[in-house]
Amino acid sequence: MKTNVLTQMWGIFLIMTVCLLASCSENDTPALALTDPAEMYEPDLTFRGDALSLQINGTTVTDCSVYFEPVKEDSTQMMMYIMNYVPTQPVGILVKTTPGEGVVTFESVKDSYINYEAQLKGTYHAETNGVSRQVQAEGAITPYPINTETTEYLFDKKNTLAIQTGGNGLWDFVQSVLDKICLRIAKEITGIKLQFHEDTTFDIWMKRAGQTDYELWMTARYWIDPQYTNSMSWLFTPEQCEQFCAQWLGSPLDPYGKSPFQKWGDYYELPITYWNTSNGFAWTIANPNRYTALDMFMQGKGMEGLTEEEKQEMEMFSQVLYDVEDLSDWMSWCIVLVPNTIAN
Repeated sequence: MKTNVLTQMWGIFLIMTVCLLASCSENDTPALALTDPAEMYEPDLTFRGDALSLQINGTTVTDCSVYFEPVKEDSTQMMMYIMNYVPTQPVGILVKTTPGEGVVTFESVKDSYINYEAQLKGTYHAETNGVSRQVQAEGAITPYPINTETTEYLFDKKNTLAIQTGGNGLWDFVQSVLDKICLRIAKEITGIKLQFHEDTTFDIWMKRAGQTDYELWMTARYWIDPQYTNSMSWLFTPEQCEQFCAQWLGSPLDPYGKSPFQKWGDYYELPITYWNTSNGFAWTIANPNRYTALDMFMQGKGMEGLTEEEKQEMEMFSQVLYDVEDLSDWMSWCIVLVPNTIAN
């Protein structure tokens, strides 16, 4: 009987010991050390070069940098800023973060963007010593709303260059000169076509006099300004900027003089005001840049091959356009390139 009691007590002791050991083992296991997303926006921390792997719209971007800022209202979110993707401004993307062991994953969330949408996923990795840090992200950035159909402008038609608003009542005179300018252009270029793509590039096609088909002239970049309605930027490389000036303005681009272009790093920006119409994309150079473009035109293409009488008319045309109170007002002789058709 004693033996049975001792055996039972010994069994109970063993069970209790196993349970205690198991309990101690569980309590001794350290909790996973989650990476704090706040590491991503420490002061002056910017990811670039080997610390950044970025793919946007299917293209690996090598000349950009990224930094993060906290969102006061929600500690699980932060703002991700991509520098140099658009030369004129950082692209801000609201992202939601999920901390993990040695990593933070993040994904864009819908924000109150006006003119672009971001669908981006990525990770932030940090070594235990916090010295080696890297951001990897990929996805798409899509401007909207933009008409992606091909729009055609025909220079042998009246009102292809047309007055949207004007200052001093001489509309008939200004419009008649604009029609003559178009006809002079048509002697060399009978039409152009524009097509915008969702990857922030756009194509310019030209049909030269005597040709039946359009040929691609250049593919440049664009960006729609998220702060101002109907505002966008055309972004040209230096070579494309020279081509644009030579073809449409006629004067060489003077880096030390007045210019309708603003230089941002490796790009030249031309500010554009635009409207999506039933026939396609109508646009004009935004003021006051429109007036500096007019100056270049009057010194170059605008006077080429004209008689003395025609030159006097062009001089009067320029004086009328300058007879306004504010050259920076978008309504000051807003002369628009009006689409004739949405091309097939």
